[in-house]
Amino acid sequence: MDRRALAVIMRPDGVTVGLGVLSWRGHASLRQAFESYRDAGLFSLFDDVMVFLPEPTDEVIKVCDDFGVRYETQADNKGILDGMEQIGLRLKTDYILFTENDCPLIESPTEAARQISRALELLAADKAIMARMRHTKIFGETFDTVDKYRRYHPATGSYLSGLRRILRPGKARRLSGTSLYAGTGQPERFPRDIEKLDDDFYLVSTRVMPWTNQSILIRRDVFNETIIPYCKSVPFDRGINGFRSIEIELNKSKFWTKSGWKIACGPGLFTHKRAQDRGY
Repeated sequence: MDRRALAVIMRPDGVTVGLGVLSWRGHASLRQAFESYRDAGLFSLFDDVMVFLPEPTDEVIKVCDDFGVRYETQADNKGILDGMEQIGLRLKTDYILFTENDCPLIESPTEAARQISRALELLAADKAIMARMRHTKIFGETFDTVDKYRRYHPATGSYLSGLRRILRPGKARRLSGTSLYAGTGQPERFPRDIEKLDDDFYLVSTRVMPWTNQSILIRRDVFNETIIPYCKSVPFDRGINGFRSIEIELNKSKFWTKSGWKIACGPGLFTHKRAQDRGY
């Protein structure tokens, strides 16, 4: 028997879950990610799967066709916020797992189903606003916050790190959420903001953990009706390539840090690995 057939997401009755992948060009990265999804049977765990392709190229469309994945397109690229908003509007499932073209899966089919099931349980019970699904040990490229965390909270205390915490207590506290990526035992140092559950999941306050666009599971109506409208209402002063990003709008706001929301974090499933040919 194909062991992938045994991997099933456990969910509340009637709840649907979709996989939405954002890919602006980046066909080599998308192929790499899709190979990992196919090999783990990830596509079969979801009620609907869609790739959103702004400014589609022949190469990226061929990747979707090769893997039999439905894609929808837009003639021009309007940035990350717009791309994720389009996924939120075009998928009709109750929950969406958002990934990007350079987010391959690095865990087994059974582990993927287990972690997604647990995250859904926490979200459905309103214990968390979203779940981070990026791997906490093999987190991949462009994740420099771990180095920043260790400057303030090293494994072994130092005079310099202690002085940093005294001089910048706000930053020291905000960085504490990154302890989940810094090694065994680190999150337990911050019980005020990080709650260890009775398994390998944590609930982390948005006071100390920023929003991320990459590899997250969230209820679709919360994303469409709360997150996106707020981000679009913020006066635009900077973005990524001239477009809104969600991360910038939320992470500099008290709307996020003072919300009282929690983020569910397990061991994680996806890493961040760009293929050599990014297509742009």
